Order: sequence, then C-alpha cells, then structure tokens
Amino acid sequence: MVRRRQVADEYPSTEHAEDCLLLVCQEAQSKASPWVEQLRRDSIPTLGRDIHYARLSFGFKDPRRPYALLEWQSSGRHSLERRWVISHFFRSLRQQFRVKRFCAFVYGTAADLVLAEDAYLSQMKPNDDGNDWDSFEILQVAAAYDPYAAIRWEGMLGYRRWINENPDELTSLEIGRRLKEFAEQHQCSFEEMGIDALKKEGMNLLLAVGQASERSPSRCYILGSHLDRGGAPLMLLGKGITFDTGGINLKAFESFVNAMKNDMGGAALMSQLFMALVKSGFDKPLLLVIPCCENLIDAKAMKPGTVVQSHKGLKVFIEHTDAEGRLILADALSYASKRFKPAATLSAATLTTASLRQFSGYFTAVHFASPAVQTALHEAGMKWGERFSCWEDFLPFKAANSTKAADLTNMGRLPSHASIGTGSNVAAHFLKEFSTGPLIHFDIFATCWNWSGDYPGSAFGATGAPFNSLFELLRNTQIT
Repeated sequence: MVRRRQVADEYPSTEHAEDCLLLVCQEAQSKASPWVEQLRRDSIPTLGRDIHYARLSFGFKDPRRPYALLEWQSSGRHSLERRWVISHFFRSLRQQFRVKRFCAFVYGTAADLVLAEDAYLSQMKPNDDGNDWDSFEILQVAAAYDPYAAIRWEGMLGYRRWINENPDELTSLEIGRRLKEFAEQHQCSFEEMGIDALKKEGMNLLLAVGQASERSPSRCYILGSHLDRGGAPLMLLGKGITFDTGGINLKAFESFVNAMKNDMGGAALMSQLFMALVKSGFDKPLLLVIPCCENLIDAKAMKPGTVVQSHKGLKVFIEHTDAEGRLILADALSYASKRFKPAATLSAATLTTASLRQFSGYFTAVHFASPAVQTALHEAGMKWGERFSCWEDFLPFKAANSTKAADLTNMGRLPSHASIGTGSNVAAHFLKEFSTGPLIHFDIFATCWNWSGDYPGSAFGATGAPFNSLFELLRNTQIT
C-alpha cells in the first residue's frame, strides 16, 4: 500500500525511521533546500555512483537511517528516459540496502512523483502478485500536491491487474460483472448486449470472433455517465479479447501466444479510465463501450475465407482469423456511433503485433489525433513519463484495406514491394471506416506489456502505459 501526504520543505525526521530508505530527487541545476544540502555534504563519497546522467549520493542520517540523493546532471531529457535510467537502481534497491521501508520526498513535478511510484512498482512480484515493502510513503510538498493522485494510482494499478489476470478468470462475463457492479455503485447506466441482442442489431463481426467460446462468449457492455445532461458524449472504446489463440490461423509461439491474456488491454485501459474519471468528478457526458469475447481454435471457430456483413452493412472478407480485434471494435464502433452520436471517440486496443516492430516497446501509436490533441498528449507524456508516436489519416493506408472479395479485408496490407512495418496504420484505417465522427485510436500493443524486460516500473507483465497520460489528457483537454 502506498501512503501519500503533503509536507513542508524540511527533513522528514518522523517518517525517516530506522530501516527506512529516504530517497530525495533534486535537479542539479536548481538550488537545494538547506536540509538537502546537508544530506549532500554528509554523503559518503565512496558509495556514490553515476548511472548515465543521474548522480546518486548515499549516506546515513544518524547511524541507521540510510538515504539516497538523486541529482540529474543533464536537463531537457524526456521523463520516460529518466524513468528508464533510474530503474536500473530501483531493481537492485532492496538487495543493496536490506531495508523494509521506503520514503520518497517529492518536490514538484509529476515526473518525480512517477519516479517514486516506480520504486514501488519495480518491487512488485511477477504479474503484480503483491509487493514485499512493509511500508511505502510518498511525501510531496504542498504546492505541487496532486489532488487526483490516489484515484489515478488506483486506476493505473487496476489496469495492470486486469491485464495480468488469468484469462479463464477474467472472461467476458466477469468483465461485465465488474462493470455492472461499478455502475451500480456510482450511479452510471449499464447495458449488456448478449448473443440475442447482438444478432438483432446485426453485430455479426463480434459474434463471429466469439462463436467458438462458451467460457468467454461475445458480449458488448455500454456504460454511461451524465448522459442525461444533454450534449454529445465522449466515447471510450476498448478491445476485450480475453485470450487470443489466433483462431484457425493459429498463432505460432513466436507471435507471443504465451502473452495473449493481454489482448484485452484496450478494454482494461478504457474501463479503468472511465472509472477513474467518474471517481474524480468528471462532469461531462461520458460513454464506455466494451466489446469482448475470446478468439479460440475450435470446430465452431470463425473460418478464414468467410465474408461477414458488419453492423454498418459493409461486407468484410475474413482473410486471417488472427486479425480479430478490429472486427469486434468495428461492430461496436458502428453501433455506438449511430446510437449515441458521440462528439469524439477514443479507442484503445492491443491491435497489432506490428506496432512493436514499428514503434518499439516505448512508444504508443496514436492515429488520427488533431494537432491540438497531439500537443496536449505529448505534454502529458512528458509530465508522466510516457511516449507517443502520432500518425494522421493517409490514403494509401486506407486503400490497403480494399479487396476484390468484399468491401474490406481484415488483413489489410500495402503492396508486396512496400515496407511490412505499417500494420498498425492500416488496422487503424480499417476502424476509421466504421466511425461517423472524430476518432482517435491508440494501438497499445507495444507499450502495455513489458516485452523488452526493462520498461520502468514493471517486473513482468503489464506496464501501466499509457494510463497516466490519458487520464491527464481527458481531465484537462477538450478533445473536440
């Protein structure tokens, strides 16, 4: 458990007890407070270490109260890079100091706050299965205190936990149960679309993907907050494939099938964002739409070569059954856009493995954001230590989804002589065909999971990216 308190700019003598490591972050170029200067003077030179452009000084306040002073020797670096630099220290922190308690003193910026939170997250067991700190406290000077810190933190942890859960436990039905429970507790509307309702509305793509599963069947959940206030809502749409075998086009091991419980990452992200926004008092009309099921290999599984008519009426050639996420999103996007006429839609999905090749494990792909939203998103990313790669509407990517077999193919690609590294862009343009208003799509496959093994604040499994930046964006930016 992380405890947070506003404090004065003075040495935290009460909190910095024996067997507790105190971490203080300080810009090398800024003037330090007298008590921080004293810590620097009292540090033990032989214990100091440099990690790239981070300088760590260590010492002991009295005989048994260890402390670390972090100073950045280079300004202007992105905060995600800083998180990565200091993560090398956090991974060895417990072994180096043999401490059971941790106290971080944060002066101002959210970037420093994230560093303190990374110290906690880096000590999580794999799949976020607990943390061994006896006590963990973040002290923040009052002038920079974040009033939504606890809500943001709870939402980000919830996002990570959902991704890390076993897929036989977090099924489409369990997602619905949790969303319904939240809606009842927070006066939100809730609607469950089962098999019959999906058939009635012609949501055949969502039905086709989930038709092989009894444990995690096709569902679409719709939650609303303040919809009765009038005005077009902001819609959050998330892909909820609770496990993805690839279907009949079965994934090879090299296609990360052992991590495909994370294929509901978009549903986890948007659900937890919706919950956090509601808890924070977000007072504008807000809509959450979660299509979900699992994509199994079975006698009843969706077959490649099939042509399926979507909710919008467009016929889709199922060229490859492992391109299923765009199918369930397309039906949900079309249905909700027609019914609710949202002012704008933000969709999130672990949509393409190609995004990992295109953008590495550090950049979230963003498609169709306006210049103003891109600017706000990059500012939020700098604040919270997350990075984005933004792409506009581009006709060759739209054309790549065409086929002679139907109106669209779910396996869009550029000509064979072109680069193979455009899968995220082409898939995003497939979704755009089903939206009637502004759409911003986040392909989170690359960043929601710790593929590289060195993503800051992550041991194994979910990273929490890009929750913090999106919460900041939606709290403070007019999307339309």
